[in-house]
Amino acid sequence: MATCTYNSPSSTQLAATGDSLYGSRICYQPFVDWAWDAYDFDKGDWDDGWGWDDCCNARKPLARTFNAIWILAYSALDYQNDSYSNDCLHWACRYTRECIDELDARCGDGGAVAATRYGFLIDNWTQLYLAFFYSRAASERMSTLMHEARHADWVGHNSKFPSWSAYGSGKSGADSSWGYEGAWMYQALYLWWFAVEGQRTSKALRDLAKNLGNVIIDNAFATHPGYEIVN
Repeated sequence: MATCTYNSPSSTQLAATGDSLYGSRICYQPFVDWAWDAYDFDKGDWDDGWGWDDCCNARKPLARTFNAIWILAYSALDYQNDSYSNDCLHWACRYTRECIDELDARCGDGGAVAATRYGFLIDNWTQLYLAFFYSRAASERMSTLMHEARHADWVGHNSKFPSWSAYGSGKSGADSSWGYEGAWMYQALYLWWFAVEGQRTSKALRDLAKNLGNVIIDNAFATHPGYEIVN
C-alpha cells in the first residue's frame, strides 16, 4: 500500500464529527467481530497505521469506519426490522453489507471520497480514502457507504452534472433523475430519513445529514428532484 499521512483530530473535532459519541459504542468485541465479517475487512488493508491494531481509537480510519457502520446498523428505532418493505433507515445496513464485496482503506488522491469497482470476472471492491475518513462527520460518512453500495449493486451514474452544480458543470458522475434510483438518490434518501427519524444520535449530527442531503439534491441530478429535506 502507498504511504500517506493524516492529522489526528482534536477532542473538539471528535465531538463535532460525532466520533466521540459513537466511538464508545463501537468498542464492543461482538460488534467489531460482526462488522469485520459483514463488510469483509482484511487485515492487509487496515494495518500499518489504519487502525487494525487500535480499532477503538476514533482518531484512526478503521474506528471512524466502524462509527459509520454503527449508525447504519442502529439508527432506526426498531433496528432489527430490516425488511426491504420498510423505509431505508431500517434496511440500509442490510443493503450495504449485502452489496459491498469488501471495504479497503487507501490514501486516495486528496479529492475523491471513495470508489467502487464492479463487474464480471474481476475483483470487486470498495475503497475508502482519506477524504472519507477526515473530511466528513460520522453521520455523513455512513451515507457514502450507502452511495458506494448502490454502485456495488452494479448501478452506475448515467448523466452529467447540470450547469448549476457545485460538483462541476458538465462533468460525468451525475444521475439523470431521482426516479433513476442511482447512487445519489440512495445517499440522499438515507440522509433524509436519518435527519428526520434518526435515533441514538444528536440534533447536530441530524442537521449535518440534512445539509449534505440538500447539497446532493440540489447538485447531483441532471433534473432537479424538486425536494428539500426539512427536519
